[in-house]
Amino acid sequence: MSTARKLSEFASRLSPDLIPQEVRHQTKRVLLDTLGCALGGYESEASRILLEHALECRHPEEATLIGSGRMTSAANATLVNGAMVRYLDYNDTAFIIQGETYRTGYHPSEVIPAVLALGERCRSSGLEVIAAINLGYDLSLAFLEGVRGKGMEKRGWNGDTRAAFIMPIVAGRLLGLTAEQMENAVGIAGSCHAVFGILDTPAEEYTMTKNIRFPTMAQAGIMAAQLAAKGFTGPTSIIEGHDGFVEVIMGGEYDLGKLVELEGKYSIRETCIKSIIADFSSHGHLTATLELAREHDLRFEDIAAIHITTSQRCAEHTGDPVKKYPKNKETADHSSYYLTAIAILDHEIGPAQFTPDKYADPRVKELIDKVELVGDPSLDRHRPAGISEITTVQGKRLSRRVDYPRGHARNPMTDEEITAKFESMAHQLMGRERMKKIEDTVFGLDKLADIGELSRLLVRG
Repeated sequence: MSTARKLSEFASRLSPDLIPQEVRHQTKRVLLDTLGCALGGYESEASRILLEHALECRHPEEATLIGSGRMTSAANATLVNGAMVRYLDYNDTAFIIQGETYRTGYHPSEVIPAVLALGERCRSSGLEVIAAINLGYDLSLAFLEGVRGKGMEKRGWNGDTRAAFIMPIVAGRLLGLTAEQMENAVGIAGSCHAVFGILDTPAEEYTMTKNIRFPTMAQAGIMAAQLAAKGFTGPTSIIEGHDGFVEVIMGGEYDLGKLVELEGKYSIRETCIKSIIADFSSHGHLTATLELAREHDLRFEDIAAIHITTSQRCAEHTGDPVKKYPKNKETADHSSYYLTAIAILDHEIGPAQFTPDKYADPRVKELIDKVELVGDPSLDRHRPAGISEITTVQGKRLSRRVDYPRGHARNPMTDEEITAKFESMAHQLMGRERMKKIEDTVFGLDKLADIGELSRLLVRG
């Protein structure tokens, strides 16, 4: 039996009724957070362009485009809504440990736009949506847990490539495909789609395309599932076969056993919900800087020097010279220099901290020049742990280490905090009554007969 078939068989027998209550509740928390991120990204330039493109395509009206309320195909809604979710870099993240190297698991919530779009098309129940989201989370993390050796990044590939292999199965589950059809769908999408590392490398400035890495792979997964439903075939051994994923992209360094360990996984329980907008590996040192800035009411004119100690991976990923003085949102949220400066200047790292005026502010640039960023390999297993040491012009030395920033699985946000985060992003598009209706619908998701009732609330007004 091929690996794709084993994964498809698991998806086929997954029973929504057996999902534990605590997993259902965590799924609702993550869903509300993800919807807030989508609404927060609605007015971005990247989202505007993608929305225009989707409407020009004149596809069947199957799914709601978040924010505008316009309708398009489930595949196009996956692309547009997925980019909105990703734009702020505020959606959840997860982590895994591989040998001696601590690696982040990218953003598992990126499965949600496709699940909502297909769920709306198929008139899926809220409980079936919960099952599909958890299937996506478990496949997403299992796919990354199988990575061995020097990983995907060092080989020049991006981990969002996983969507081409897992989303055909998630889509197939919602569309009612057989395990054999899902297996072929994995072959169709996986053999034709991958993401180059240039979209998330320390050596290059980021662009809008960063926001559609996973969405384009998910869109391909939907198309593959639709083709397979009609009898179209693909290489079923695409993962482990000759010139397949393991051999070509991973150079043979991959543990297939980890990929198929899915029974009772429920990895959504370990997801980390972001409390600040930044690459998650930098949350430790940025939280430390924010705490010091707020406690001591630090101002721009107080700062003589800032010494940041973080993981080696964080220093490489967010401390490269090309990111030191960012000019756009996509680069700024991955610049430890910029984010440290803005934490001191504004005492906040939220949506309002990413504007052209902020990037060009001479005070920000002056603070950036006072930041020394050092990577400590011993912190890699404790990522996102970080240390901030601030020296004031008066000669004071302030120091703070944070191992588990707010939102980390070991320091989780409360339901109230997640709701407040949702409202902080949604309030620009809708009133209090609409936000409350969305919150109530999400937290009652397992009793919802048709997920379209939720999707139709996610519009301006």
